[in-house]
Amino acid sequence: MKPLLSRVEAQQLDRAAAMLKVLSHPKRLAIVDLLGKGKGKDNQLSVTDIYQALDLPQAIASQHLITLKDRGVLKSTKVGTKIYYSLAVPQLLKVIDTLEDYSGKV
Repeated sequence: MKPLLSRVEAQQLDRAAAMLKVLSHPKRLAIVDLLGKGKGKDNQLSVTDIYQALDLPQAIASQHLITLKDRGVLKSTKVGTKIYYSLAVPQLLKVIDTLEDYSGKV
């Protein structure tokens, strides 16, 4: 059987699938969306800003932030005792916008 031809190589598809898996949780999507619309310096928000804006318990927000950072979606900067998060992959906002457009049509 002839292999299926794709515009994208298998490794790229694996990385894309892993990224979509990370974003598959609604709270993680909300965090990425919030950081994309952040008003802070370079769209950075503190953990406190994030959990308050999304009305999440601090521990739950921190777990999601760690997952997103470990998977390369977010980056962090420590200033004094505060940790600020920002998007490491701003292009993900296009994916979220596309999903929001699509979900409004379903």
